[in-house]
Amino acid sequence: MKRAFSVLVMMFLLLPVSATAADNGTYRNLRIFTDVIEEIERSYVEEPNSEQLIEEAIKGMVNSLDPHSALLPPQAHSELREDTRGRFSGVGLVLSIRDEKLTVVSPIDGSPAKEAGIRNGDVIIAIDDQKTATMTMEESIERMRGVRGSMVTLTVLQKKGGKEMRVTLRRDEIPLQSVAHYELKPGFPFIAVTSFNDSTAGDFEKAVLAHEAKGTVKGLVLDLRDNPGGILQQAVEMVDLFIADGVIVSIKGRAKEQRQVWRATTEKPVRTFPVVVLINGGSASASEIVAGALKDHKRALILGTTSFGKGSVQNIIPLSDGFGLKLTVALYYTPSGTSIQAKGIVPDVELPFQEMAFAAEEKSMAERDLPNHIEANEKADEEPLPQAPERLKRDNQVQRALELLLSRSIFGNG
Repeated sequence: MKRAFSVLVMMFLLLPVSATAADNGTYRNLRIFTDVIEEIERSYVEEPNSEQLIEEAIKGMVNSLDPHSALLPPQAHSELREDTRGRFSGVGLVLSIRDEKLTVVSPIDGSPAKEAGIRNGDVIIAIDDQKTATMTMEESIERMRGVRGSMVTLTVLQKKGGKEMRVTLRRDEIPLQSVAHYELKPGFPFIAVTSFNDSTAGDFEKAVLAHEAKGTVKGLVLDLRDNPGGILQQAVEMVDLFIADGVIVSIKGRAKEQRQVWRATTEKPVRTFPVVVLINGGSASASEIVAGALKDHKRALILGTTSFGKGSVQNIIPLSDGFGLKLTVALYYTPSGTSIQAKGIVPDVELPFQEMAFAAEEKSMAERDLPNHIEANEKADEEPLPQAPERLKRDNQVQRALELLLSRSIFGNG
């Protein structure tokens, strides 16, 4: 890192005298920077670690840009690459800096954090009694990750009720199985997409095909709640299954190479069945691209609460010595040309989540309840569809989405 900085300084020292005013300003500031480093090395009360000083200075520079740009030390850089492959070891939290606080975007399903009751909007105040206010987000994430089975203690300010809680979690392997699917009713699948890693679009298409193999799909509930995003191309490929032509998403940055438009292709069959997309405050980035595109093309009804509003694009740029630079390079726009940065996707049907209470169904005797009854013959090569778990029957947003799809089916509007 120090060598890279030295090369950077030398480049500016070799600038011609005719440099622009902006170049001259940069030159002066670099001169001040090197003067400060030299003075610290010469006069500070204790012998400083020059490489650490430079690393911290670069972190400060990058962190001042926006909440998502960051210098990635070698370990964080490596872990970020592992995330896109779909696996890491930690507590299972997706985080962001909101109002200068380390805020939970979403807990990952089945993770230690989710099981402990940490929810979207909660603020992580401390990690092992170290205040997060003095940490970058990358430092916080690095402290929460660790060897499977090891312990970490989080101090959390809960969004609901404003109470502070302290929880000790056992780190575990967090498999990012990004797609889960169930049958709500015959012909009405529910597909939850929890993140966008490098296999998400393919896994999503396989889930759709599994339900189509059982008969006509009359309507789909697509759950993007608490989905923090991920790989943009995977979101594009998912939308491409539902629209025949037109823009899916565009990005615009200052550099010419950061301006790009993704359009629908005709490579795969386009699904025409009605879709209801569920979103909430934990739906961010790539999940907002999917919701925004389907909404603008009038291919889906959006139900839930306003999404997170992360409309920026980051590139991961490899640096020397294993470091990486996560840099915001563009904003993305929905097909209508709308940026959702800091605004989010507003649902067509506003419906906050609420767990429903319902009475157990009174079961009457049927053939299947008789001892030694004969089972219907299933085709040997067909797998039964997974049935909806009880939690979905208590989920008011899922049940409202199903009602809307059923009404379209009954009245022939799908």
